[in-house]
Amino acid sequence: MSTVPDPAAEVPDSDPASTGATAAVDELNARAWGLRLSDPAEGLRVAERAGAAARAAGYARGEAYALRNAGACRCLQLEYEAALAQLEAAGRCFDALRDPVGKASTLNWIGGLHRRRGDFPAALQAQLEALRLQRAAGDRDGEGDSLNNLGNVYDQLGDMALALEHFSAALQIKQELGDELGISHAVNNLGNVYLRLRQPARALEYHERALLLKREIGDVTGEGTTLVNVGIDLEALEDYPRALEVYTAALEHCRRHGDRHSEAAVLCNLGDVHRKTGALELALVWFHEAVSASLAAGTLYPGMEARIGSGRALIALGDAPGAVTEISRALALAERMDARHVVYEAHLALSEAYEAAGDAARALEHVRAYHRVKDEVFSAEAEGRIQTLLVKAEVESAQREAELLRAKNEELTAADAEKARLLEVLRSQAEALDRLSREDALTGLFNRRHVDEALALEWERSARFGRDLSVAIADVDHFKAVNDRFSHAAGDEVLRQIARILREGTRAVDVAGRWGGEEFVLLLVETPPDRAAHLCDRLRAAVEAHDWSAIAPGLAVTVSLGVAGNAEAADPAALLAAADARLYQAKRAGRNRVVAE
Repeated sequence: MSTVPDPAAEVPDSDPASTGATAAVDELNARAWGLRLSDPAEGLRVAERAGAAARAAGYARGEAYALRNAGACRCLQLEYEAALAQLEAAGRCFDALRDPVGKASTLNWIGGLHRRRGDFPAALQAQLEALRLQRAAGDRDGEGDSLNNLGNVYDQLGDMALALEHFSAALQIKQELGDELGISHAVNNLGNVYLRLRQPARALEYHERALLLKREIGDVTGEGTTLVNVGIDLEALEDYPRALEVYTAALEHCRRHGDRHSEAAVLCNLGDVHRKTGALELALVWFHEAVSASLAAGTLYPGMEARIGSGRALIALGDAPGAVTEISRALALAERMDARHVVYEAHLALSEAYEAAGDAARALEHVRAYHRVKDEVFSAEAEGRIQTLLVKAEVESAQREAELLRAKNEELTAADAEKARLLEVLRSQAEALDRLSREDALTGLFNRRHVDEALALEWERSARFGRDLSVAIADVDHFKAVNDRFSHAAGDEVLRQIARILREGTRAVDVAGRWGGEEFVLLLVETPPDRAAHLCDRLRAAVEAHDWSAIAPGLAVTVSLGVAGNAEAADPAALLAAADARLYQAKRAGRNRVVAE
């Protein structure tokens, strides 16, 4: 479940007054735009009629907006390739018309499309160019919109500081202009950031303020999305009765205004709350409705999430075979759409279903698939953050160089000083990028990429000199239950504390890293498996004895570890696989133990 951002720059630009055929095109474009969220399929059909009419009338500006509107509707239906083609065609039309405002609007949609696909460097590049065009044109309203959309990019990248900076800047501009709709967008998105920062009470303040604003100005679509966000805040606060009230109101709102796109997501959220509160039969009813609504609306993500939720409810009801059927359907669709986050969530749910069915082999198969896909996503997101930083650095560097060139003839000394400052900025950015490429942001341990490189080097060294090398993989026992019972913030702190125990309990020559999620890995150089097992048991005991009540009263945490040595493996991959298999043995044997043979 995720909050709903307000893409503020996706506001229609007004066409000049026109008559006859051009007026008809403008009317069709306005209608297509109004349908884009509530019924994007119908919006697309109207936009295509507008485009045909514009071409027949020789109305280039109307055709440009028809292309932009069609691309927007396709984007909202997840038809990304076709959407991108139409948006890029719209951009070329606006270039020919020398219309920077229309071009900036289209670039914001292109950026939003790349953001939805997870291509954050491309999203950032498009939206920075939109911001540049709007500032050059003196379009303060558009500048605020682009700042809002840039905040959405940084939000999804997990850079909450930059997200807050851009949303706050957008809010300031909208307040200066008296743009109540823009203010409501920025306030809603600031609430989203605070929820991502595990501050649901603060998020609720912003979302309730945004809801009040949207009701005052009659923003029907925005009211629906903000209602959903208020419900998510209440769910995060575990105020389930109020969350159900708000979701029910959101569902009525969606149905009253024909917003089928949001209806499926709200139905899935209702199912999730009923599952969490133990009303499992009712949860199944809501999940079934969510699947049907998702298919009807052509928006597939809520349907996949609903099938996974339905599967977990069936597990709790003792129907493991039914759970396998539901979750397998979600997995097949997620793989077909390459929805990687849903793929690994489905594998995890299937492992739970097969474990409930007593099929340990299939459960292990899906546990391994879960970790593999999640690690791939984790690595891809880290790579995306690095690439985004590089794009941002390149754009900023190019802008600064242009400023330096303009000032060069006037003040060479100042230019030299600025150049030196830029070099220092780039040096700092290079250091930040290097650190980001090696470290896990949450725990400060080495990340998987660095551990893989270190393992390859240590394997080669141990083979050359005939030395021992042991690998241990540790997994936090029942970590999902920690998140569900004590909050994700508590879960994050548990991972930080375990990382500290591992770091302080190993030598400087050893390598401690976060393998992904709640898994850690230790490379114990010149250490045979029996000594490695003894060390791991000390670490296990240290975790068990740690005072976890400082994080949350009643919290208890243990870990399971699997240990393997290089003498039993043909290569680094086999060594990791052996340690992983023993970790699974430790889990099957009751957890909170070390298995080394």
